[in-house]
Amino acid sequence: METSLYLTLLISGFYTPSSCLHQYHFITNYMNWTEAQSYCRAHYTDLATVDDMEDQNRLITSVSFDDWFWIGLKKGDSMKWHWSLADRRFYREGETEFRNWDTGTPQNGNCAFMSTSGLWNNTSCDDQHHFLCYDGKQDTNLTYVLIQENKTWIDAQSYCRQYHTDLVRVRNQTENTEINKKITLRGLPVWIGLFLDSWRWSDQSDSSFRNWWPGWFIPDQKFSCTRVSSYRFSSFYTKWINTPCENYEPFICYEALQLKRQVVRVKMTQRDQHLNLREPAVQDAIVQEIRNKLKEQGLPADTKVTWKKQPDGKVFHKEEEGSPKKEEEEKKMKRMMTKREL
Repeated sequence: METSLYLTLLISGFYTPSSCLHQYHFITNYMNWTEAQSYCRAHYTDLATVDDMEDQNRLITSVSFDDWFWIGLKKGDSMKWHWSLADRRFYREGETEFRNWDTGTPQNGNCAFMSTSGLWNNTSCDDQHHFLCYDGKQDTNLTYVLIQENKTWIDAQSYCRQYHTDLVRVRNQTENTEINKKITLRGLPVWIGLFLDSWRWSDQSDSSFRNWWPGWFIPDQKFSCTRVSSYRFSSFYTKWINTPCENYEPFICYEALQLKRQVVRVKMTQRDQHLNLREPAVQDAIVQEIRNKLKEQGLPADTKVTWKKQPDGKVFHKEEEGSPKKEEEEKKMKRMMTKREL
Protein backbone atom coordinates (compact mmCIF):
# COMPACT_ATOMS: atom_id res chain seq x y z
CA MET A 1 0.00 0.00 0.00
CA GLU A 2 1.78 3.13 -1.27
CA THR A 3 0.02 5.65 0.95
CA SER A 4 2.98 8.03 0.97
CA LEU A 5 2.69 8.59 -2.78
CA TYR A 6 -0.57 10.47 -2.47
CA LEU A 7 -0.41 11.85 1.05
CA THR A 8 0.88 15.24 -0.12
CA LEU A 9 -2.26 15.78 -2.18
CA LEU A 10 -4.46 14.79 0.71
CA ILE A 11 -2.73 17.02 3.23
CA SER A 12 -2.87 20.05 0.96
CA GLY A 13 -6.53 19.58 0.23
CA PHE A 14 -8.30 18.09 3.24
CA TYR A 15 -8.39 18.69 6.96
CA THR A 16 -11.00 19.28 9.62
CA PRO A 17 -9.63 21.00 12.71
CA SER A 18 -11.82 21.21 15.79
CA SER A 19 -11.50 22.47 19.32
CA CYS A 20 -12.10 20.30 22.38
CA LEU A 21 -15.76 19.42 22.75
CA HIS A 22 -15.83 19.78 26.53
CA GLN A 23 -14.32 22.43 28.78
CA TYR A 24 -14.58 21.25 32.39
CA HIS A 25 -15.27 23.39 35.47
CA PHE A 26 -14.70 22.07 39.00
CA ILE A 27 -17.35 23.28 41.50
CA THR A 28 -16.38 23.09 45.16
CA ASN A 29 -19.95 23.44 46.52
CA TYR A 30 -21.32 20.22 48.04
CA MET A 31 -24.67 19.23 46.51
CA ASN A 32 -26.64 16.07 45.80
CA TRP A 33 -26.65 14.85 42.19
CA THR A 34 -29.92 16.54 41.20
CA GLU A 35 -28.86 19.88 42.70
CA ALA A 36 -25.50 19.63 40.95
CA GLN A 37 -27.26 18.94 37.65
CA SER A 38 -29.45 22.05 38.07
CA TYR A 39 -26.44 24.19 38.94
CA CYS A 40 -24.46 23.06 35.88
CA ARG A 41 -27.42 23.62 33.55
CA ALA A 42 -27.94 27.13 34.94
CA HIS A 43 -24.28 28.22 34.73
CA TYR A 44 -22.70 26.05 32.01
CA THR A 45 -24.04 23.31 29.72
CA ASP A 46 -24.60 20.32 32.02
CA LEU A 47 -22.98 17.92 34.47
CA ALA A 48 -19.80 16.49 32.99
CA THR A 49 -20.03 14.11 30.05
CA VAL A 50 -16.93 12.07 29.21
CA ASP A 51 -16.45 10.83 25.64
CA ASP A 52 -13.07 9.11 25.83
CA MET A 53 -9.78 8.83 27.72
CA GLU A 54 -8.67 12.26 26.49
CA ASP A 55 -11.79 13.77 28.05
CA GLN A 56 -11.19 11.75 31.22
CA ASN A 57 -7.64 13.08 31.56
CA ARG A 58 -8.75 16.68 31.01
CA LEU A 59 -11.53 16.25 33.54
CA ILE A 60 -9.14 15.00 36.22
CA THR A 61 -6.67 17.86 35.62
CA SER A 62 -9.52 20.34 36.22
CA VAL A 63 -9.73 19.20 39.87
CA SER A 64 -7.66 21.10 42.44
CA PHE A 65 -7.80 18.70 45.42
CA ASP A 66 -8.37 15.06 46.34
CA ASP A 67 -12.01 14.07 46.69
CA TRP A 68 -14.94 12.30 45.09
CA PHE A 69 -17.12 14.37 42.77
CA TRP A 70 -20.25 13.95 40.68
CA ILE A 71 -20.27 13.53 36.90
CA GLY A 72 -23.34 13.36 34.68
CA LEU A 73 -23.82 9.59 34.38
CA LYS A 74 -27.02 8.22 35.91
CA LYS A 75 -28.75 4.86 35.75
CA GLY A 76 -31.74 4.74 33.37
CA ASP A 77 -34.62 2.36 32.82
CA SER A 78 -33.70 0.61 29.54
CA MET A 79 -30.68 -1.50 28.60
CA LYS A 80 -28.53 -0.92 25.51
CA TRP A 81 -25.42 -2.49 23.98
CA HIS A 82 -22.38 -0.20 23.67
CA TRP A 83 -18.74 -0.39 22.58
CA SER A 84 -16.06 0.28 25.17
CA LEU A 85 -14.14 2.33 22.58
CA ALA A 86 -16.46 5.33 22.49
CA ASP A 87 -14.45 7.74 20.31
CA ARG A 88 -16.79 8.70 17.44
CA ARG A 89 -13.83 9.17 15.08
CA PHE A 90 -13.56 5.38 14.77
CA TYR A 91 -17.07 4.82 13.45
CA ARG A 92 -18.96 5.62 10.28
CA GLU A 93 -22.73 5.79 10.18
CA GLY A 94 -24.25 2.50 11.34
CA GLU A 95 -20.95 0.87 12.37
CA THR A 96 -21.66 1.05 16.10
CA GLU A 97 -24.72 -1.14 15.45
CA PHE A 98 -22.91 -4.05 13.76
CA ARG A 99 -23.58 -7.36 15.56
CA ASN A 100 -22.64 -10.98 14.84
CA TRP A 101 -24.56 -12.86 17.54
CA ASP A 102 -24.71 -16.64 17.60
CA THR A 103 -28.11 -18.28 17.27
CA GLY A 104 -30.23 -17.78 20.39
CA THR A 105 -28.14 -14.90 21.74
CA PRO A 106 -27.95 -12.49 23.41
CA GLN A 107 -29.52 -13.91 26.55
CA ASN A 108 -28.16 -13.50 30.09
CA GLY A 109 -25.01 -11.52 30.76
CA ASN A 110 -23.82 -7.97 30.22
CA CYS A 111 -20.51 -8.58 28.44
CA ALA A 112 -19.76 -10.09 25.02
CA PHE A 113 -17.11 -12.53 23.83
CA MET A 114 -16.22 -13.96 20.41
CA SER A 115 -16.03 -17.70 19.95
CA THR A 116 -13.56 -19.43 17.63
CA SER A 117 -16.32 -19.58 15.00
CA GLY A 118 -16.39 -15.79 14.87
CA LEU A 119 -19.87 -15.63 16.40
CA TRP A 120 -20.63 -13.62 19.53
CA ASN A 121 -22.11 -14.70 22.83
CA ASN A 122 -22.80 -12.85 26.08
CA THR A 123 -22.09 -13.91 29.63
CA SER A 124 -21.43 -12.51 33.10
CA CYS A 125 -18.78 -9.78 33.14
CA ASP A 126 -17.24 -11.58 36.13
CA ASP A 127 -16.33 -14.62 34.02
CA GLN A 128 -12.68 -14.83 33.01
CA HIS A 129 -11.43 -15.13 29.43
CA HIS A 130 -8.50 -14.25 27.23
CA PHE A 131 -9.14 -10.97 25.43
CA LEU A 132 -8.28 -8.90 22.39
CA CYS A 133 -7.07 -5.29 22.56
CA TYR A 134 -7.26 -2.72 19.79
CA ASP A 135 -4.12 -0.61 19.43
CA GLY A 136 -4.53 2.62 17.48
CA LYS A 137 -1.43 4.40 18.78
CA GLN A 138 0.67 6.21 16.22
CA ASP A 139 3.96 4.69 17.40
CA THR A 140 3.01 1.10 16.68
CA ASN A 141 2.01 -0.98 13.66
CA LEU A 142 -0.12 -3.27 15.78
CA THR A 143 -3.89 -3.25 15.40
CA TYR A 144 -5.24 -6.31 17.22
CA VAL A 145 -3.30 -7.67 20.19
CA LEU A 146 -4.28 -11.03 21.67
CA ILE A 147 -3.71 -11.22 25.43
CA GLN A 148 -3.55 -14.81 26.64
CA GLU A 149 -4.41 -14.15 30.26
CA ASN A 150 -7.71 -14.90 31.96
CA LYS A 151 -9.33 -11.70 33.24
CA THR A 152 -12.80 -10.39 33.96
CA TRP A 153 -14.23 -8.05 31.34
CA ILE A 154 -13.58 -4.93 33.46
CA ASP A 155 -10.00 -6.00 34.21
CA ALA A 156 -9.45 -6.75 30.51
CA GLN A 157 -10.75 -3.29 29.63
CA SER A 158 -8.40 -1.65 32.15
CA TYR A 159 -5.44 -3.63 30.78
CA CYS A 160 -6.16 -2.64 27.17
CA ARG A 161 -6.55 1.03 28.08
CA GLN A 162 -3.31 1.03 30.02
CA TYR A 163 -1.10 -0.74 27.47
CA HIS A 164 -2.91 -0.20 24.15
CA THR A 165 -6.06 1.77 23.25
CA ASP A 166 -9.10 -0.23 24.36
CA LEU A 167 -10.84 -3.57 24.12
CA VAL A 168 -11.37 -4.46 20.48
CA ARG A 169 -14.40 -3.03 18.63
CA VAL A 170 -15.90 -4.75 15.58
CA ARG A 171 -17.42 -2.40 13.02
CA ASN A 172 -18.23 -4.72 10.11
CA GLN A 173 -17.99 -8.27 8.82
CA THR A 174 -14.54 -7.69 7.32
CA GLU A 175 -13.13 -6.75 10.72
CA ASN A 176 -14.98 -9.65 12.35
CA THR A 177 -13.27 -12.09 9.97
CA GLU A 178 -9.85 -10.51 10.53
CA ILE A 179 -10.25 -10.63 14.31
CA ASN A 180 -11.49 -14.21 14.19
CA LYS A 181 -8.26 -15.25 12.44
CA LYS A 182 -6.32 -14.01 15.47
CA ILE A 183 -8.09 -16.38 17.84
CA THR A 184 -8.90 -19.45 15.72
CA LEU A 185 -5.52 -21.12 16.21
CA ARG A 186 -5.72 -20.65 19.98
CA GLY A 187 -9.05 -22.42 20.22
CA LEU A 188 -10.38 -20.21 23.02
CA PRO A 189 -13.03 -17.46 23.11
CA VAL A 190 -11.98 -13.88 23.84
CA TRP A 191 -13.63 -10.83 25.35
CA ILE A 192 -14.52 -8.07 22.89
CA GLY A 193 -15.44 -4.50 23.85
CA LEU A 194 -19.25 -4.85 23.68
CA PHE A 195 -21.19 -4.41 26.92
CA LEU A 196 -24.79 -3.94 28.04
CA ASP A 197 -25.95 -1.28 30.50
CA SER A 198 -28.72 1.20 31.26
CA TRP A 199 -26.58 4.21 32.17
CA ARG A 200 -27.34 7.58 30.52
CA TRP A 201 -25.62 10.96 30.48
CA SER A 202 -27.39 14.00 31.90
CA ASP A 203 -27.10 15.88 28.58
CA GLN A 204 -28.58 12.85 26.72
CA SER A 205 -25.26 12.25 24.97
CA ASP A 206 -24.85 8.84 23.35
CA SER A 207 -21.29 8.46 24.67
CA SER A 208 -20.61 4.86 25.69
CA PHE A 209 -17.40 5.66 27.57
CA ARG A 210 -17.26 4.12 31.06
CA ASN A 211 -14.36 3.98 33.52
CA TRP A 212 -15.67 1.90 36.45
CA TRP A 213 -13.41 0.87 39.28
CA PRO A 214 -13.06 -2.93 38.86
CA GLY A 215 -13.29 -3.65 42.58
CA TRP A 216 -16.60 -1.90 43.04
CA PHE A 217 -19.00 -1.78 40.15
CA ILE A 218 -21.97 -4.18 40.02
CA PRO A 219 -24.29 -3.42 37.07
CA ASP A 220 -27.48 -4.31 38.95
CA GLN A 221 -26.62 -2.30 42.07
CA LYS A 222 -29.42 0.01 43.25
CA PHE A 223 -27.14 3.06 43.50
CA SER A 224 -27.97 5.21 40.49
CA CYS A 225 -25.51 8.12 40.32
CA THR A 226 -21.84 8.25 39.40
CA ARG A 227 -18.87 9.94 41.03
CA VAL A 228 -15.18 9.89 40.14
CA SER A 229 -12.11 9.91 42.36
CA SER A 230 -9.26 12.44 42.24
CA TYR A 231 -7.31 10.76 45.08
CA ARG A 232 -3.93 10.59 43.37
CA PHE A 233 -2.29 7.93 45.50
CA SER A 234 -5.14 5.44 45.66
CA SER A 235 -6.10 2.41 43.58
CA PHE A 236 -9.30 4.13 42.46
CA TYR A 237 -7.67 7.33 41.14
CA THR A 238 -9.65 8.49 38.03
CA LYS A 239 -12.06 5.54 38.45
CA TRP A 240 -15.84 5.75 38.78
CA ILE A 241 -18.20 4.22 41.32
CA ASN A 242 -21.99 4.35 41.59
CA THR A 243 -23.38 5.74 44.85
CA PRO A 244 -26.72 7.08 46.21
CA CYS A 245 -27.82 10.24 44.41
CA GLU A 246 -28.70 11.82 47.78
CA ASN A 247 -25.03 12.03 48.83
CA TYR A 248 -23.50 15.51 48.95
CA GLU A 249 -20.37 15.88 46.81
CA PRO A 250 -18.47 18.55 44.84
CA PHE A 251 -18.98 18.12 41.11
CA ILE A 252 -17.76 18.80 37.59
CA CYS A 253 -19.73 20.82 35.02
CA TYR A 254 -18.86 21.08 31.35
CA GLU A 255 -19.21 23.85 28.84
CA ALA A 256 -19.73 22.91 25.20
CA LEU A 257 -17.25 24.68 22.94
CA GLN A 258 -18.11 25.61 19.39
CA LEU A 259 -16.56 23.31 16.80
CA LYS A 260 -14.43 24.79 14.04
CA ARG A 261 -14.82 22.70 10.93
CA GLN A 262 -13.57 22.82 7.38
CA VAL A 263 -14.77 20.46 4.68
CA VAL A 264 -12.55 20.31 1.61
CA ARG A 265 -12.93 18.30 -1.57
CA VAL A 266 -9.84 16.24 -2.39
CA LYS A 267 -8.28 15.30 -5.70
CA MET A 268 -6.21 12.14 -5.36
CA THR A 269 -4.11 10.09 -7.78
CA GLN A 270 -4.13 6.36 -7.08
CA ARG A 271 -0.67 4.85 -7.66
CA ASP A 272 -1.51 1.29 -6.65
CA GLN A 273 -4.28 0.09 -8.96
CA HIS A 274 -4.83 -3.01 -6.82
CA LEU A 275 -5.74 -0.89 -3.80
CA ASN A 276 -9.48 -0.91 -3.06
CA LEU A 277 -10.28 2.59 -1.83
CA ARG A 278 -13.78 1.48 -0.83
CA GLU A 279 -12.41 -0.81 1.86
CA PRO A 280 -12.97 0.76 5.34
CA ALA A 281 -9.55 -0.48 6.47
CA VAL A 282 -7.84 1.30 3.57
CA GLN A 283 -9.72 4.55 4.23
CA ASP A 284 -8.89 4.33 7.93
CA ALA A 285 -5.19 3.82 7.15
CA ILE A 286 -5.18 6.94 4.95
CA VAL A 287 -6.89 9.01 7.64
CA GLN A 288 -4.39 7.82 10.24
CA GLU A 289 -1.50 8.92 8.02
CA ILE A 290 -3.18 12.31 7.57
CA ARG A 291 -3.49 12.73 11.34
CA ASN A 292 0.20 11.95 11.74
CA LYS A 293 1.17 14.51 9.09
CA LEU A 294 -1.08 17.19 10.58
CA LYS A 295 0.49 16.65 13.98
CA GLU A 296 3.96 16.98 12.47
CA GLN A 297 2.89 20.27 10.86
CA GLY A 298 1.92 21.72 14.23
CA LEU A 299 -1.87 21.42 14.26
CA PRO A 300 -3.48 20.87 17.68
CA ALA A 301 -3.34 17.37 19.13
CA ASP A 302 -7.15 17.18 19.20
CA THR A 303 -7.51 17.81 15.45
CA LYS A 304 -9.96 15.29 14.05
CA VAL A 305 -10.07 14.04 10.47
CA THR A 306 -12.96 12.10 8.95
CA TRP A 307 -14.17 11.25 5.47
CA LYS A 308 -17.42 12.84 4.33
CA LYS A 309 -19.63 10.46 2.36
CA GLN A 310 -21.44 11.61 -0.77
CA PRO A 311 -25.25 11.19 -1.15
CA ASP A 312 -24.69 7.79 -2.78
CA GLY A 313 -22.76 6.62 0.29
CA LYS A 314 -19.35 6.62 -1.42
CA VAL A 315 -16.25 8.55 -0.36
CA PHE A 316 -14.32 8.49 -3.68
CA HIS A 317 -15.57 9.05 -7.24
CA LYS A 318 -13.57 8.44 -10.39
CA GLU A 319 -13.37 11.38 -12.83
CA GLU A 320 -12.79 11.05 -16.57
CA GLU A 321 -10.04 13.05 -18.30
CA GLY A 322 -11.23 16.31 -19.85
CA SER A 323 -14.69 16.20 -18.29
CA PRO A 324 -16.34 19.58 -17.51
CA LYS A 325 -16.88 18.41 -13.94
CA LYS A 326 -13.19 17.70 -13.53
CA GLU A 327 -12.20 21.11 -14.89
CA GLU A 328 -14.64 22.81 -12.52
CA GLU A 329 -13.27 20.85 -9.55
CA GLU A 330 -9.73 21.90 -10.46
CA LYS A 331 -10.82 25.55 -10.46
CA LYS A 332 -12.44 25.10 -7.03
CA MET A 333 -9.29 23.48 -5.70
CA LYS A 334 -7.13 26.37 -6.93
CA ARG A 335 -9.47 28.92 -5.34
CA MET A 336 -9.40 27.05 -2.00
CA MET A 337 -5.62 26.76 -2.04
CA THR A 338 -5.29 30.49 -2.83
CA LYS A 339 -7.53 31.39 0.12
CA ARG A 340 -5.39 29.30 2.46
CA GLU A 341 -2.20 30.94 1.27
CA LEU A 342 -3.74 34.37 1.97
